[in-house]
Amino acid sequence: MTMDAADLACLEDVFSTEAPPDWLARLRRELPGRSITVCDAADMTEGRPYRAYPEFEVYLVDGSGHCWQLTQDPAVATALVVAQRRRRAAS
Repeated sequence: MTMDAADLACLEDVFSTEAPPDWLARLRRELPGRSITVCDAADMTEGRPYRAYPEFEVYLVDGSGHCWQLTQDPAVATALVVAQRRRRAAS
């Protein structure tokens, strides 16, 4: 199951402003059947995010082959990696 316009709109809705506290539960509810991996943004040293938001970077994953790979093409994306940026302490 690849990402369609409604799926991409869901990502925009969840992440374009300050993400709600239940953002992961909401993604899992609104994108059923998708693998969603969460990590720290510092862990994503390869590739570029599909979209960057104030608190998150979203990577699309093509899992159709033996080895998963990052993609910029929603038409082949079957999974997501959501990389959360660390909040900087106020000085």
